[in-house]
Amino acid sequence: MDRSLLSKILTQMKMYLKEGKSIGDLKYGALFALGQQLEAIFYYLGHELGSLIKTKDIVSPDKIPDEIKNIIKEFNIGDVEITNKTDEIVQLKLKNHSSLQGLIGQEIRTKANFCSFEAGLLAGIVEGISDVHCFAQELSCSLQTGEDSCEFMIVFQKD
Repeated sequence: MDRSLLSKILTQMKMYLKEGKSIGDLKYGALFALGQQLEAIFYYLGHELGSLIKTKDIVSPDKIPDEIKNIIKEFNIGDVEITNKTDEIVQLKLKNHSSLQGLIGQEIRTKANFCSFEAGLLAGIVEGISDVHCFAQELSCSLQTGEDSCEFMIVFQKD
């Protein structure tokens, strides 16, 4: 358990409640601070949701980055920048996604990756548009680095 992170989030929640603001995103942060097992649960939930977001047709491998951008925009997942694409991986930076709303600019830091939900969501989306099993991993998190985006890598399973 990350007691320092939990303490900061609970303090923020108390202040938001007193001011009549929403604490929905802060609840996610508080749950995450309780333990790493939640990372797997959030990845699974994200993957299942991503699997429900399907395009009509499977796209060719060279069209995957553009389709990722289109889906992320269509479903208001955040702002995306594709930083690398090969036959085996797609790397991207994701800004303004829901897991960090309410946390950015609050000087909240964590030692572990925080956005496992988005990693699972990206994997589910890419599997749906490519019909290829993949795994997504958060490489760096805004709550670790202080940067304005989280970086993810999607790895395609090769037979």
